[in-house]
Amino acid sequence: MAILKPLSWVRGYSKNKLKGDFFAGLTVGVLLIPQSMAYALIAGLPVIYGLYASIVPQVIYAFFGSSNRLSVGPTAMDSLLIGSSLVLLASIGSREYIELAIILSLLVGVIQTLLGFMKMGFITQLLSKPIINGFTSAAAILIGLNQLGPLLGIHVDKGNLTVLSKSVFHNIIQTDLLTALIGLTSIVSLFAFKKWIPKISGNLIIVLSSIALVHYFELHISNLKLIGEIPKGLPSFNIPNLNLEKMSLLLPLASTLAVISFIESFSVGQKISSQSRDYTLNANTELVALGSANFVGSFFMSFPVTGGFGRSAVNFTAGAQTPFSGFISASLIAVTLLFFTDIFELLPYTVLAAIILVALKGLIDFNYPYKLWKTNSIDFLMLILTFLITLFFGMISGIFSGMVIYVLLLTHRLIFPKVHLQSFNETEGVLPNPTNISIGSMYQNLYILKIDTPIFTFNIESIKRQIIQKIIISNSMRQTLLIDLSAIQHIDGRGLKGIKRLISQLYEKNMRILWLALHPAIHSIFTAKKLINGPLEKNVFKNVTAAMKFLKKEYDE
Repeated sequence: MAILKPLSWVRGYSKNKLKGDFFAGLTVGVLLIPQSMAYALIAGLPVIYGLYASIVPQVIYAFFGSSNRLSVGPTAMDSLLIGSSLVLLASIGSREYIELAIILSLLVGVIQTLLGFMKMGFITQLLSKPIINGFTSAAAILIGLNQLGPLLGIHVDKGNLTVLSKSVFHNIIQTDLLTALIGLTSIVSLFAFKKWIPKISGNLIIVLSSIALVHYFELHISNLKLIGEIPKGLPSFNIPNLNLEKMSLLLPLASTLAVISFIESFSVGQKISSQSRDYTLNANTELVALGSANFVGSFFMSFPVTGGFGRSAVNFTAGAQTPFSGFISASLIAVTLLFFTDIFELLPYTVLAAIILVALKGLIDFNYPYKLWKTNSIDFLMLILTFLITLFFGMISGIFSGMVIYVLLLTHRLIFPKVHLQSFNETEGVLPNPTNISIGSMYQNLYILKIDTPIFTFNIESIKRQIIQKIIISNSMRQTLLIDLSAIQHIDGRGLKGIKRLISQLYEKNMRILWLALHPAIHSIFTAKKLINGPLEKNVFKNVTAAMKFLKKEYDE
């Protein structure tokens, strides 16, 4: 599949698709206006940059993306990662801070685009579901604690769980009652809208209602913190300040963000595509599309963006058919920037905090950890470790620790693989149901060995040891062994020598060896090395059924 197919969705476009895209685009645009401003605050940026990040990146993604319904823009998790990292390099909201965020978008774009053209989309497999679940749940808690500051009108230091908890505990006595009242009322109202009137944008209604409330009761003269003046106009074209020193400082963060945001976006796209089933997501195409969106967006004052779950779900349920819905959303944001920014000057920060806190509900999944606790202790432990490391040592430490844990676990499973030895009177795995095949007492002398990992230098001794132990433990009277190597496509030199020694040991135990479903490459190696004893048609079989038929015929004779 070609990596790039610009505007491939244009072919076959129709009025029905336009209708769905138009309505979905307006719906997402209405949601994105307050949401993007809120996420800009999490990133430590003025709210206007959240709106900037919701225009050009959406348009660019629509040109190159392989997902028909993915909505690209700022997200809570990436914004927190940006904010918690850039604050170490510059003062929040300062000109230097804003420059760093824009340079970061350019670097993320370059890295993602290069990864896409290098066909590195497989990096999605480096983060298993337990790791992603543990990471996103911890990130949601950190984001939530960060938002207690604007929600209650208190100061909250940025940092890990310990720093945030101490800061909230020490400053909560300074809570501004008016700020807290508006914020908590907004949260309750948002949940009410979601439950009883889900088709209406509760976010926009709460935003406009709070603005009207501030205006009518003149609350702007109180201690209530408001957004203030938002510059009108579209983002201008500006070449980012490509300072080598700043770029080198940002490179580790950019690399982390490039991988995390891609995996986040790809996971969302996969979930949406599994529900619609009318298109296939291509990982390398998505890397290039997201990379292009971030790279081009940096020239229009955007900070890093990715595909968001909440917005994409709304886009899907609202009837989006193609990426053109992104054009509509971007157009609505542009119109807002041109004509309506003054409406949001009286918007309280506490309302944006409420919107973020309600959105976090979708990031925390309690059912999945509970399921793992019941069914898979290793994956559950991996989830908990990633969760705790993210909470107490930060998001970058959490995600990379999760990746290292996962790679180490895979390495352990590869070096110490499980070897499955089963009798044909069992009905598990690849074995046939014996009640469907009448071969009598032949079962007394037959069992199957399945190896489902590549055989190479580091694991051949473990495989040999397990096989010999299992055969000795099972029953020395059983004489026929059917070896299933259907999952193996590679054996290195030392692995091959180990297999030869194993076969010699089995022959010494008077074992008859049959081979099942050999890959062509393995088949040719075994034939050349004379590991198959006797005629191929009597020793190598395409599948279990063929082997069983041959043995039954031989038994009957």
